[in-house]
Amino acid sequence: MSTPETTCRCLVFGCSGAIGSAVCRILAREGAEVALTYNTGEAAATSLSEELGGSLIQQCDLSSMDDIRKVVRHAAQELGGLDALVLAAGIVGDPAFYECAAPGNYGSLEKISAADFDEMMAVNVRGSLAACQESAPFLREAGGGNIIVIGSIDGIKPVPSPVHFASSNAALRGMVEAMSKELGNYNICVNLVAPGILDAGSSRVLSSAVTDSYLEHCSLLRFGTADEVGELAGWLALNNTYVTGQSILLDGGL
Repeated sequence: MSTPETTCRCLVFGCSGAIGSAVCRILAREGAEVALTYNTGEAAATSLSEELGGSLIQQCDLSSMDDIRKVVRHAAQELGGLDALVLAAGIVGDPAFYECAAPGNYGSLEKISAADFDEMMAVNVRGSLAACQESAPFLREAGGGNIIVIGSIDGIKPVPSPVHFASSNAALRGMVEAMSKELGNYNICVNLVAPGILDAGSSRVLSSAVTDSYLEHCSLLRFGTADEVGELAGWLALNNTYVTGQSILLDGGL
């Protein structure tokens, strides 16, 4: 496990997204060695890697167990081990489902196909689990570390949301809680960061009915930012030694 005198070695899945890129910048700002992964956002990921001084960058499809295994092992080899894993990758599905899930609409329940559900769970849940499974041995070898999963408010609070997306995020919460018990003996902390609506990223698929209602009930009367999520995830990766098994909401007091 890294100490104030050593450099934290971090692997971040999903560096091309708004949250993932914010996490990478904050980790690099604090002196961490960061390995990046992306799936389809090659241009954004390449630009970020150059911005951070040539960080290791790899393509990874979270639905592919082979991709995940190769990416984690190569990152650990290149960095000389791992001290932190940040999972900021995932899918939100068809934007049409979010329109259906707006307040007052009938919702997405009857419109979700088995294929829609299976894809959501394969990427957001099974892929995240596989990344943790592959990373855990390296964290143990380092004497401990941190796993941070970026989820969503949808898996914690009853908010308007497509059912399969909310289901995948609720599964992440259970996964984090169970892993914290299993990995605590190895000094590995596991936590979920659950943002509400942000002013960037996948929140842009939401309808005005959802976003207007959010602002009406949010104590801070504004959306969150990717940097605010990144600062929390970065602190957990670099400084956390005792917070584990928690789902931390960043919703501005909804």
